[in-house]
Amino acid sequence: MPINRLERFAHNLDWNLLRTFVVVVEEGSITRAANRLLLQQPAVSMALKRLEQSVGHRLIDRSPGRFELTEAGERLHALCRDIFTAIVRLPEAMEPSGEDIAGHITIHAVSHAMNPEWDRAIADFFRLHPRVTVGVTVETTTDVIRSVERGVATLGLSDGIIPEGLDKVPFCFERYALYCGRGHRLFGRRDARLEDLRGEPYVSFLADVLGGPHMGPVTAVRAVGSFGQQVRALAFNVEEVLRLVVANAGIGMLPAHLTDPALAAGELWQLPPYDDLPVTETFRITNPGSALNPAERAFLAHIADVPVWRWGEPHQS
Repeated sequence: MPINRLERFAHNLDWNLLRTFVVVVEEGSITRAANRLLLQQPAVSMALKRLEQSVGHRLIDRSPGRFELTEAGERLHALCRDIFTAIVRLPEAMEPSGEDIAGHITIHAVSHAMNPEWDRAIADFFRLHPRVTVGVTVETTTDVIRSVERGVATLGLSDGIIPEGLDKVPFCFERYALYCGRGHRLFGRRDARLEDLRGEPYVSFLADVLGGPHMGPVTAVRAVGSFGQQVRALAFNVEEVLRLVVANAGIGMLPAHLTDPALAAGELWQLPPYDDLPVTETFRITNPGSALNPAERAFLAHIADVPVWRWGEPHQS
């Protein structure tokens, strides 16, 4: 393709079509993308059609019961993520650097991603750099990963399946156990068996969905034990799952190190399985393609050596 044709293509392309395409891919549906973009469904469909005409390739294979990216769509989606990351980071990349570091850090995390060594490192960092500000957002697993991919977050703390394009470092390990509330028929019973749980209403994290994109050890235990098939309630943070289990909305898996107060108060009761409990891993994730401001660069360097924390095991402070 001659250079002048390339330039003409870039000049004529409506860049908003790329953003629409990214949202369609992220939502996996024209209808959901339209809702998120506050547009009518035909407008989103037309935008996708215009983009396919502009690039000369079919991008999404859409047919009844089927919504999959074509090979060209996969390539364009990867490029669009890089473009979006570069654009969203423009103001940060233009910040001047100097000895007196200033700037804003954005952390997106799943709920209760805890590591005492991390807390100490953060305290040291803000003591050294008093002009740096920080914003912390608690999100679902999918949203944390998406925020890091798009360059919206400096750093993410997330479980789940981390995409290959992101850098990840182990942050903490948590052991999960199954619990019921005081009003449950198995509360207080020490002879409960795994088969007693089949058909019981279940309280689930949004990411803990059978067949979901971020199935982990907790979901695997549900599948093997044949419980939790009837999901009665969904929540994206530990506090709400705990609240719903205590309220007897259903049984639910919770990090074992966080349930001691409720167990002591007689609000929770542990159910089988008691052995080989699932352990989930949470990662620190970053986007190597992000253009960082001086505060972000200094922060990532400062926390680079924070060790992983394994809950339930002794640690040297």
